[in-house]
Amino acid sequence: MNSEQFALPPTNPPLSAEEEARIHLIDADWRRAVVECIQDGVFLFDAEGTVIEMNQAFIDLLGYQPADGPYRPPYPWWPSEEEDPEGLAEVRHHHDAHLSPAHSDSELVLYRRDRSRVWVRSSGASIHHGSLGTTHLRVLRDITRLHEATERRAAAAHVARSFATVDELSTLLKIAEYGFELLFDGDCTIRLGDGENQRWFGDWSIETADSLPLPVRVGLDGQPSPDAVSLRPGILLLPPTPDMECRAWVQFPRPRRITVDEMVAADLLAAGLAAALQRILAIHQASDREAHLQVAVQSHRLIGQATGVLVERHRLVPPAAFERLRQASQRRNLKLRELATRVIESGLDPEDA
Repeated sequence: MNSEQFALPPTNPPLSAEEEARIHLIDADWRRAVVECIQDGVFLFDAEGTVIEMNQAFIDLLGYQPADGPYRPPYPWWPSEEEDPEGLAEVRHHHDAHLSPAHSDSELVLYRRDRSRVWVRSSGASIHHGSLGTTHLRVLRDITRLHEATERRAAAAHVARSFATVDELSTLLKIAEYGFELLFDGDCTIRLGDGENQRWFGDWSIETADSLPLPVRVGLDGQPSPDAVSLRPGILLLPPTPDMECRAWVQFPRPRRITVDEMVAADLLAAGLAAALQRILAIHQASDREAHLQVAVQSHRLIGQATGVLVERHRLVPPAAFERLRQASQRRNLKLRELATRVIESGLDPEDA
């Protein structure tokens, strides 16, 4: 047997720089064509994490343009340490897991360019190109509306349960105000009464209808609409109270569409608020109702001031500050307006005032 029988098969000669550049160009064209065919947001990054491609759906979802790159971890669409340290840790963990062979899908919170939050279902794959390296592909499906609907149903159930346990009008109206603001992401104003005997409850110091901003006045005097397509300035809730008119208007920060899910939640909460109002107002005779409304106005302001103290002191959002005040009043068996007065006068937290 001669030595030629033991010769190794010939190997491919190494690629020239021009040939590698041509392959990279073909690869880039292929990537771009593929990602643009996908309706979900897609971005690709290399082994170092540098983003090398993003499709138009990704740009529309998060607002980041390829021209503003290069993008490397931590990506600007990740939560910052100040915004959400736990969310940032979760996203980092998902990113690292995605680089391993056994990565899995995850649901994550990311941030748009304007720093508004978006829920996504993240999945992907890794493509190995031999000597050319590895490309990682990530697909982001927007599930924000699904999450918002789930959270809205849970929050609406919580607010409805709170309505059923309240025995003071001022507390009921504060729960409704903050509950509606949390659910529908806006500023809530509630109007109670008929004809000349009307009272307004909200973030403003309201004595007459003229004290209200014009969009709020228009909203309170409007009618509900089933329109889920047009951009709307707010949402109107009409609790069906036979003895006294009640209207709640939530003014949005900017016009937006109202989803069918929101309309359903609004109707359910309006019915719950109406039942609670009837229960509380039935305790008072018609002759006492005007005085009761005036007391509710004064108590509402005290509770709002105490809530504002907690917002400033502990950097809480108003609904969370109000909930802390309410829970302290229940644990200490104090009327909410009494505890609010103590917080304002003493400067102490509601647990100690």
